[in-house]
Amino acid sequence: MGRFDVRVLLVIPLLALGGCGSDDKSDRPVPPAAASSTTPAPSASAAASASVSTGPAPDESVYVEEDDDPTAAPGDLSDQGQAYLDEAIGTELAALEASGDKGKQRRQALEKLPEDPSKVLTALRTYSWWSPEAKTLYDKAVATTK
Repeated sequence: MGRFDVRVLLVIPLLALGGCGSDDKSDRPVPPAAASSTTPAPSASAAASASVSTGPAPDESVYVEEDDDPTAAPGDLSDQGQAYLDEAIGTELAALEASGDKGKQRRQALEKLPEDPSKVLTALRTYSWWSPEAKTLYDKAVATTK
């Protein structure tokens, strides 16, 4: 038999690690330093879309507290004031419904109220309340506007 070359023993493992001499480089992992030198930097829009798709960082809050409603008009009520007003009108309507035919005119007046909450408060300023509980709730709604 012939003589065996020791260099072959060193080359075979290198070829196996390197893809067996294949020219297809897509199967090989690219070292980080080589990737940055051959890959162009992402554009600002690509970076923005990448940050959107990954979500917020663990130390970032996804909730934003706002003191005022940015869409609130000058005459709008606060959420609490609107809740008091809605409850006052609902309580009054329930009381009028229970009173039978006596509260018909009052029910009609409540059904014709404007949609603007500040105008509703103004319209109800002279309203003669049937339910004392509804009147108290209305007063609380008015107090939230001051």
